[in-house]
Amino acid sequence: MKIGLFGGTFDPPHNAHIKVAEHALSEFSLDRIIFIPAGDPPHKKDKDKTDKLHRLKMTELMVLENEKFCVSTFEIEQSKPSYSLNTIKHFKKEHPEDELYFIIGGDSFYDLPSWWGYRELMELSTFIVLSRPDSPKNHLLDRFKGDEKPPRVFYSESLYMDVSSTEIREKLKNGEDISDLVSKDVLDYISKENLYKENTDGNFPDTPKA
Repeated sequence: MKIGLFGGTFDPPHNAHIKVAEHALSEFSLDRIIFIPAGDPPHKKDKDKTDKLHRLKMTELMVLENEKFCVSTFEIEQSKPSYSLNTIKHFKKEHPEDELYFIIGGDSFYDLPSWWGYRELMELSTFIVLSRPDSPKNHLLDRFKGDEKPPRVFYSESLYMDVSSTEIREKLKNGEDISDLVSKDVLDYISKENLYKENTDGNFPDTPKA
């Protein structure tokens, strides 16, 4: 079986995430995609992200309509920062007979040499890179010149994220309509939990309601 691993903060998860996953399924003949919401990503400060249980629930709601999509709680359940190398090792152990593909954006792929244990990560992973027009293959691969074992990479240049979670959060804070950017289930959850709106004390809601 060929499995795609799609990690991210998913704050919130949106339609472009689904489009990318569906595209990866088709273009690279994957059998399944596992979405992996980050628990405590090392590159994010606490104030920059919504509570992990909210993000997990929204991601679960986002994937409901596709039986080939599922959500892992592996990183959410970690008490320490979420490092991609540990995540890959976990799934290698859980799926020893399967081919694993790490789905990653071009910007993140370019920054890969700054990740913890990145050389081992390159040895363990086959990457599917979403390469934007302003980040062609040659530009991305130049970053890895000199590495004894260059990364195994497939590039997708026909689809990339045309909207970001940051933009959606900003729209919500400004009271703008995002119904064309997220699924109805995710939108209903955001409304129910009053997410991405400042309270009178200037803080954001950080624990799911019962």
